[in-house]
Amino acid sequence: MGEFLEEFFTSLPVHLQRTLGRRIEDLRPQWANGTSQLVARMLAKHIDDFVGRDITMSLSR
Repeated sequence: MGEFLEEFFTSLPVHLQRTLGRRIEDLRPQWANGTSQLVARMLAKHIDDFVGRDITMSLSR
C-alpha cells in the first residue's frame, strides 16, 4: 500500500490540475473525506472487476 500511496500522491496534483484547470481554485477542504471514500470505492470495484476478468480468462483456457 505504501508504494501505491507514494505514486498516487505524486501523480494526483498533476492530474487534478490537468482535469480541473482553473476550477482547481474551487476545491474545498471539506470535500477531502468524501472524495477519499469515493476513490476507495472506485479502486475496490476496479480490483474486483480485474480479478473477475482474470478468473474468467483462467477458466476459459
